[in-house]
Parts: sequence; C-alpha cells; structure tokens
Amino acid sequence: MKKYISLAVLLFAIVFQGCVDREFDHPPVPEIPTGNVLTISDLYQIYADSGRYTFKDDYSVYAVVSADEKSGNLYKNVFVQDADKGIDLHLLNSGGLYQGDSIRIYLKGLVLDNYKGIMQLDSVDVDKNVVKQATDVQVQPIVVTSLSQLTDEMLCKLVKLENVQFLFSDTNKTFADAVNRVSENRTLEDCDGNQLIVRTSGYAKFAGYSVPDGNGSMVGIFSKYDPDYQFLIRSYSEIDMNGERCGSVVYLYKDFGDNSLTSGGWANINVTGNVNWEVSSSYGNPAPGVTISNYSGGSHNACETWYISPAVDLSNTTSPVFDFDNAYNYSGDPLKIYISTDYDGSGDPTTATWTELNFNASLGSFAWTNSGDIDISAYKQANVHVAFVYKGTASDGSTWEIDNIEIKEAQ
Repeated sequence: MKKYISLAVLLFAIVFQGCVDREFDHPPVPEIPTGNVLTISDLYQIYADSGRYTFKDDYSVYAVVSADEKSGNLYKNVFVQDADKGIDLHLLNSGGLYQGDSIRIYLKGLVLDNYKGIMQLDSVDVDKNVVKQATDVQVQPIVVTSLSQLTDEMLCKLVKLENVQFLFSDTNKTFADAVNRVSENRTLEDCDGNQLIVRTSGYAKFAGYSVPDGNGSMVGIFSKYDPDYQFLIRSYSEIDMNGERCGSVVYLYKDFGDNSLTSGGWANINVTGNVNWEVSSSYGNPAPGVTISNYSGGSHNACETWYISPAVDLSNTTSPVFDFDNAYNYSGDPLKIYISTDYDGSGDPTTATWTELNFNASLGSFAWTNSGDIDISAYKQANVHVAFVYKGTASDGSTWEIDNIEIKEAQ
C-alpha cells in the first residue's frame, strides 16, 4: 500500500513541476517603426509641394487628440494638433482615440490630402498607425474675442470663441434634427456682425438641445467645408452663453425655418372664404416663407384671410420697429398690414381695433423687397398684435409671400 502511495506522490510532483515550469505562448506584440519624425507643419508643406501624397517610407508625427467621437458630433474622424498646426485624422474604424491622448502617428501607407478645405490624413488604422504616448494631456484652446480674428492658421485647432451669440432667428431651434438624425447649421455672430456657421450632426448627443439665446463663449474645432468656415462643438458642457445679448433687442421673430405656420403663437384666421396662408419655398424664395393665393383649380375664390402674430409686450421698449420681407405677382388687392392693442388673441379679428401701417411693398414679378423699419413706438403697450391681411375676389387675386418678420429696437 505504501508503494502505491509513493508512486502517486511522485507522479503528482512530476505533473506539478511541469505546470510550474511551463510558459504559455503570448501573442506577438507588433512594433511600429518610428522612422523620420515630422511635424504637422511639415505635412502642410509636403502637400503644398506635392498635392495629394501617399507615404511609402517610415515617418512619424507626434500630436495630441483635441476632439474625439465621444459626443457623437464626429464619426470616424478625430482632430489632433501639435505646437503649431492641427489636422484631421480620418479613421478606418470608429473608436480607439480619445481627447487628451498624446500619440505618435506612423505615416507609412497613409494618404495626406486636403478635404473640403482642411488638411487630412486618410485611412488611419488605430491599431497599425497609432502608438499612444500618454493620456489626459489637455490642449489649451486659442482664445478669440472677435470672429474676425479667425484665420486659416487656426483650422483644425481647438478654439474658444468669446463674446458670441446665435442669430436670434436660430434661438427657437435645436442644434440639429435629432429625430431624423439630420445634420444642420446654426449661425453665430459677434457684436460687430461677423458670422460663423456652427455645424452639428444629427447623431450628436446634444442635437436635440435648444440653441441658447444669450451671449457668451464656446469651445470647439475651427473647421471648413468648402467654401464655408465652420465650428464643431466638442461637448455641450463647453457652451456658456447666459449673458445679455449685444446688438438690437428683438421682441418677435418668425422666419419659418421650422416649416410651421403657427409655431410661436401665430394664427391663420379665415374671415371669409377658405383660402389659407401656407409655408412654401415657391415663387423665388429659396428659404421657407408663407404664401397665399386665391387662385386654385382654374378659378379665383373670394376670401379675406388674416395672419396674426402672438401678443408682443412692448411696454418697456424704447423705439420699437417692425419689418419683414415681401414679394408678390399678379393683379388683385394689395396686401394690408395692421396693428392692434385690443385684439384678444383669438376669434374674429374684425371685432378689434386695427390701424393700418404703411410699408415698402414689392414691385411685382415676385421681386423680394424689405418693408423698411416701420415705426411702432406709438404702440408701447403690453398686448400688441400685428396682422397681414389678404383679400381676393371671385375674379382676381394676387399671390403674396412674406418672410423674416421681426419686431425689434431701432438701431
């Protein structure tokens, strides 16, 4: 019995020793060569000298990731920069690079090109072309206090814009169409009237957030999509726009960019007939406006149709003015503009007191004309409505279109 026990112990010891001494295979660790080291400025010079260029030898460039895909505003693209320049990396696959990553980019096999106005390294494989050096290396943005200070030298770099605000007409919108995943543009302005497009992907986490209506700052990447300069937001948390707006104060604005006739409290009211104002891009207006015509099915229809604003509080204004763009064609009664301080906001407008306002009318042939600033300082009250009144008969009628309606302080 002891012999059997000794034999078992011996066999266990042999097997155990084999397990201890055995080294399991490890996958080979790929070594990515460094080769000659270039700067991003060198890449710009190579493109200036040679145009589109494919790297065939061992070269590397060091940079820090300044904007990644985390917010959803970028996809298969990240921006990197070194001490002097920035560049876009177009990735073969999404993911793997994050804001603050200090990296070495192995250039062999990559394509250097100018894509729609920005310098780009194409077909970057993070596993084969990128070696991370460190993480959490934060890039300090270039501070710009006027949009006029932006230059091509800042393209693809992190920038902080100060003293900016979105156009008032954009402040009733979201950054993009989050429901249909459609990218959209909004427009920034500074206090001198310079403007810059803010481009947001419909897949961005903040696509459905409301555009802020104040003045302030934001951080992002200065970019370009020929021929337009654009600004790409990294994160909604980097927007700080709660200050008082500069420029003219706007009390009412309607541009129909949301393709809605009644949003904001506007009302289409039929006093007689059944002809309605409709949102349309017809009749020479490339952007949506509202159009009305009493001609349908080969004949005219008698009507009186009012398009009435929501109540506007002008009690604390100084010099309010009212203006809009208009166009018309064909013979018929002219469009009339009225203002009231006793309309109740619903029901038959003819029961209220209305005063007609004079304006610069289109000369016809759908030629667009601005009404000019119509002085309404005599109506500095809390319940002010303006109305566009269209009339047509059974024998004739014009077609009218209006757009960009606003009440603001005179400048």
